[in-house]
Amino acid sequence: MSSKLARYFIITALCFLLLSCLEGVMFPTKFQLQSLYKALLHVPPGKLKAFFGYFVTKIHTHVSLIGWVSSALMGILYHLAPQISGRERYLRWVGYGNWGCHVLGLLLLTAGFHLIGVFGLASGFDAGSPEFRAVAAPYRALVAAGGVLVTVSALLFSGNIMRTLLARD
Repeated sequence: MSSKLARYFIITALCFLLLSCLEGVMFPTKFQLQSLYKALLHVPPGKLKAFFGYFVTKIHTHVSLIGWVSSALMGILYHLAPQISGRERYLRWVGYGNWGCHVLGLLLLTAGFHLIGVFGLASGFDAGSPEFRAVAAPYRALVAAGGVLVTVSALLFSGNIMRTLLARD
């Protein structure tokens, strides 16, 4: 089971790596390709710089660290832990729950940040103002739900790895 689960995490990590690289290229090209980004991201005219500064930065950071780095490390550790301990004690449902919570949590986080940026900036209020926060409030629930799922994923992962590493015959 550990090889299959490791494969899921590593493939997920590679997908998030590619997405992170695309987001990284967006920063230096935000003004040259502003018409494309306005159409794709639905960002109001004149708000592209604020959207990138406040929201794409958050999305890029989360996709890079949670999506790419954490997924890769989880995959590697799911593969290595049984080799280190000499036995595999993972609970299958916990492993797949770990992967599902991890991916869904990150997708909710990034969707929430995107929606906060788009609808908050479309309101015309400055990012961070009380009026902006009021407009963005419904989408903060997505970010919170994503954060909870990522935390649950970390707990499931830690429990599964500890179960294997600390297992006694």
